[in-house]
Amino acid sequence: MSTPEPGPGTASTPRAARFGRVVLVAAAAVVLLPLALLAFVATFDWNRAKPWLAGHAGSALGRTVTIDGDLAVAWQWKRADGDDTVWSPGFHVRASGVRVANADWARAPTAAELDGLDADVRAWPLLWHRIDLPTIRISGPRIDVERRADGSDNWTFDAADGAPGAWSVALGDIVFGAGDVDVHDAQRRLDVHATIEPLAAPVEFGERVDGDDPSTRREVIQRVGKAAAERLRDAAREREQRREERGKAVKPPPYRFAFDVKGTLAGMALSGKGRFGGVLALRKPEPFPLRADIDVGSTQIALTGTVTDPTSPDAVDMRLWISGRNLANLYDILGIALPKSPPYATVGRLAGHFRPNRTSLRYEDFSARVGGSDLAGTLTYRSGEPRPTLSGDVDSTLLRLRDLGAVVGAGSAEDRAARGDHAAQPAGRVLPTEPFDVQHWHAADADVHFSGKRVIRNEEQPISDVDTRIRMQDGVLTLEPLRFGMAGGRVDGRVRIDSGPHPAKGSVKLAARRLALARLFEASDGLSKSLGQVNGDIELDGTGNSIAAILGSADGSLKVVMADGEVSESTIEKAGLNVLNTFFAKLRGDPPVHIDCAAAVFTVEDGRAVADLFVFDTENARIDIEGAIDLGDEKLDLVLRPRASGLRMLTLRSPLRVAGTFEHVDVSVEKKQLLLRVGAAIGLGVAAAPAAAVVPLIAPGSDEEKQCAPLLAEVGRKGAKPEAKPRAKAATKARAARK
Repeated sequence: MSTPEPGPGTASTPRAARFGRVVLVAAAAVVLLPLALLAFVATFDWNRAKPWLAGHAGSALGRTVTIDGDLAVAWQWKRADGDDTVWSPGFHVRASGVRVANADWARAPTAAELDGLDADVRAWPLLWHRIDLPTIRISGPRIDVERRADGSDNWTFDAADGAPGAWSVALGDIVFGAGDVDVHDAQRRLDVHATIEPLAAPVEFGERVDGDDPSTRREVIQRVGKAAAERLRDAAREREQRREERGKAVKPPPYRFAFDVKGTLAGMALSGKGRFGGVLALRKPEPFPLRADIDVGSTQIALTGTVTDPTSPDAVDMRLWISGRNLANLYDILGIALPKSPPYATVGRLAGHFRPNRTSLRYEDFSARVGGSDLAGTLTYRSGEPRPTLSGDVDSTLLRLRDLGAVVGAGSAEDRAARGDHAAQPAGRVLPTEPFDVQHWHAADADVHFSGKRVIRNEEQPISDVDTRIRMQDGVLTLEPLRFGMAGGRVDGRVRIDSGPHPAKGSVKLAARRLALARLFEASDGLSKSLGQVNGDIELDGTGNSIAAILGSADGSLKVVMADGEVSESTIEKAGLNVLNTFFAKLRGDPPVHIDCAAAVFTVEDGRAVADLFVFDTENARIDIEGAIDLGDEKLDLVLRPRASGLRMLTLRSPLRVAGTFEHVDVSVEKKQLLLRVGAAIGLGVAAAPAAAVVPLIAPGSDEEKQCAPLLAEVGRKGAKPEAKPRAKAATKARAARK
């Protein structure tokens, strides 16, 4: 019996059967393997894997990791970020008694101890050696944060072999729990302990509750003014309205935890308390609410606002209130070098972001009260290499120079005591001797534009419309250009102090034009009703760490000229010691005397200003002055040689001597010594060069030129005065010998 040949459809049957079995096995694998994995995850005793898991974690961190409690893993499905329609498989890991060892040099044995750690882990990223943790819940944390003076810290982790780990970590939301945090920072000299406790009930953002301390906010607003707080609130409402219009308005979540912190910062006692939210979102820009009241030494700080993702352009958005005794104390708190000041208060908005080596913070729309002065504007702080920078614009409607005296070491004893300075001005000294505070000049650079509507030097002589650019570059402070109005005229120039050399080098160059004589001497009897405009130039260069030291060692020149003015007759008579005529001038109503020209040229060498030219010419008298002013010793010794025009009922023709210190000046008649001088006849005896030096101060073709031209021409014909320069040099040598 023969076997039938297979038909056309039967040849592939075994092959088809095999293919079907393969498909069936593959389908079973697709179904059964996940089921098996689920069963394994659900039934496996994960405590047996603790050594393996802790070992791998320790290798990745370069620190010993231990899990003293239970370890459990469960399978779960979670929505993907930003898409509720996409679900992602993953695991939920729960561990208790987790400890991470500290760095070998750290003071505490552990960097972190957690009573409990719950984390969601996405499955698919594990295939690419990426640990994606969308949510981490921490309970009972005890965290130790330490940094040494050399910059090394205990929160930077390296693999056990010193190389970066093969696994990367991505964090999402961090949910806090009650715990303790210790911070030891040798660079900032910070040593604090913070305790975190859950609130009894959530508190809505912006809501006040019992226990809040409003003292700092209240004190600042009382000093700065309610209008400043209202402007800040209006600006906040405008920003929120713009966000709503763009559909980006997000209401901050409620506060859920309170904190209390105590310790020291740079040797100053630090204490504070506040509250914050329960979830810090690092992946999505969700606001994290924060409120705090902190006292550091004599500085009080209050803040309210939100923090978002540190990589977000608006990571910080807060209202900030600060008050204290001295702005310079903020260096240890904020790391920004500011000048010494009297007590101050300020309120503004702090906004910006934190990034590695690219931190940018703006103090926007701030208002401040420093002593009796007001300031307002916006400042921006940017970190970077080689130094951080501070830039912006600051305006003032009223600025008292006594409030800035601390910048250059000036101010009364009361001013110094108010800002916590105990350096005393030596008795009998007028020029400020307190050293510049250049210790922090190299810590940061600055570029700030300042404008001041009204600046009070004294009540009788205000300065107006100040406009200057203040720059600090590599320890060099410059005010250039420096422009301001004074006594009805204008002053232009620059100031420069270089703190690099020891001692520091300082220079000043000022050009004063059309200053009203009467307004310059409003408090001086006899000159307060004078007429005339003064032009002058000052150029000085010196060395020292205070105003007194720089002026006491300065080289340069002083030039002043005035023409076509008027001064009271009694003032001229006093200068000539025409006592009886002074009496009759008063009886006649003290009529004005026309000033044809007044000019002075001083050469300054090593702090000693010698009068190369000093003349005061009127229709009634001419007073020629010679001598010197010692800026180092704060002494002056001038001889006034009056030459009266016309008949005088009683004239004492002996020269006058004006001598003494800047604090106490004596005027006396020199009869014997001065009359015995060679050339006792009254005359100028000055060189032509000093007379020519004041010519550039006079506008060509003006009435000033017509009035001064004859006098300056006469002065130029008198010849040289050879004793001026040698006397200055001799005085310099004598002072050096005394030192």
